Amino acid sequence: MSEKMSIEQMRLYQAYITKTVEAKEAEEAFLAAADQEGASDSRTSESLREVRAVLSDLSFRLSGSECVLLASFNKQLEGEETLDTKRLNIFLDSFERKPSNTTKIVDILSKKNLLKIESDGLHSHKTFNLTRKGEDQVGDLLIQLKNAAGRDRLAIVE
Repeated sequence: MSEKMSIEQMRLYQAYITKTVEAKEAEEAFLAAADQEGASDSRTSESLREVRAVLSDLSFRLSGSECVLLASFNKQLEGEETLDTKRLNIFLDSFERKPSNTTKIVDILSKKNLLKIESDGLHSHKTFNLTRKGEDQVGDLLIQLKNAAGRDRLAIVE
């Protein structure tokens, strides 16, 4: 077939093949990205289930710091960019885990670089974010809680 084509026809055919290959590569890249996003969503869902299971299981004797870290991680996974102590209190109260002074706990965790305070709000409520170190701490906490299932244990975050 190539013997019957003119040079111009061959160049056009070459351009066609090049565009077809580029489109196929783009399609495969898109499908790979979609699969990764789906896997990421599954990991996020699993993490949310783990956190909520721990918070709802009142046999775990969680410290106020542990509750705040777990709730902060949960809210971050749900997509909240900035957290605040008032909404955190409401969330924790729904699990009967509200500490007596969330604002003070946020201050303490901030000094340990587990949280980063963004601002002080009305009525001493603070806005803050979980730091990378805080995320790592929550991961460690969840692992330890899984291993401690069914046993009394001491607080992990001091």
